[in-house]
Amino acid sequence: MTIPPDMAAWLGTAASTFDATLTGLAFETIPFLLIGTFLSALIREFVPDRTLRKIFPRHPMLSIVVALISGTFVPICECGTVPLARQLRQRGLPLSTSVAFLLAAPLVNPLTIVSTWVAFRGVSDRFVFVRIGFGLAAAFFIAYLVDIESKRNPGLALVAAAPRFSRIENEKRPRILIAAARHVGAPSGFVERLVDALDHTAVDFLDTGRYLIGGIVFASVARAFVPPDAIQGALSSTVSAIGIGLLLAFVLSLCSSADAFVARSLFVPASYPAAVAFLLLGPMLDLKNTALLSRFVKPKYLLPFAAIIGLAAAASAVLSMPILEPR
Repeated sequence: MTIPPDMAAWLGTAASTFDATLTGLAFETIPFLLIGTFLSALIREFVPDRTLRKIFPRHPMLSIVVALISGTFVPICECGTVPLARQLRQRGLPLSTSVAFLLAAPLVNPLTIVSTWVAFRGVSDRFVFVRIGFGLAAAFFIAYLVDIESKRNPGLALVAAAPRFSRIENEKRPRILIAAARHVGAPSGFVERLVDALDHTAVDFLDTGRYLIGGIVFASVARAFVPPDAIQGALSSTVSAIGIGLLLAFVLSLCSSADAFVARSLFVPASYPAAVAFLLLGPMLDLKNTALLSRFVKPKYLLPFAAIIGLAAAASAVLSMPILEPR
């Protein structure tokens, strides 16, 4: 059976896009996931509960604000914030605080801010402020709703259980690094904690990494088979443009520190609201990150949680129109 030349060319382009996207996503996201799981393990081993209580105020709203701001000090994308947010919750911080950090950190980390400025330089510098401002507002709003629901339903268990670490904690095996530290007079307690942190990193990374890889494969397939020409025809009205922006953010968003360039190439200058919807939703919720979120949010809460994020991103895109419209 002979494949028509047009179809052969299309399949070749799709295969090339799939390969490039899969490779790019793997190299961009897996290191951040590793960093996130390692930081989570370091918090588990080295940061006492009393220190976290000092950093995050007891008042729920102030704790949410601190969580929103703290993302500026964590230069990792959304793939790395999931294990960190889960660790904050497991250490006894309010659920609303961990949700605020989960949603805001990918938007306000330094890499995202710089990449957004570079991508939209020459178009409108307001895109940077819109992405940060409306992103923080959306994260605060969602965290506030979670706080209200938590007070109304004290038994709310939004966060899924962590990987089981009993094998690490109970297994008796030789620790070469600890023995070497004792031999040279190094503080063995510190080294033992570090070894435990590395063990926890390995377990958490392998546990969540399989979900990330599955999300990357699905995102690569979607990116390879979505026709770019069909996008422009759906940007004629504000409603359809925002819908397309949200849909493509879920399917095509690469990484919070890189997707600003995708948003500009797809939507500017045709539709600023679509670009804003893409910029806001992508770091909070995309195809690959949903797989990771399934390890943070319990399945029965995942769809409502995603719906609230989508509505917040859509509302932000509408409200940003007077700010971004050319004068």
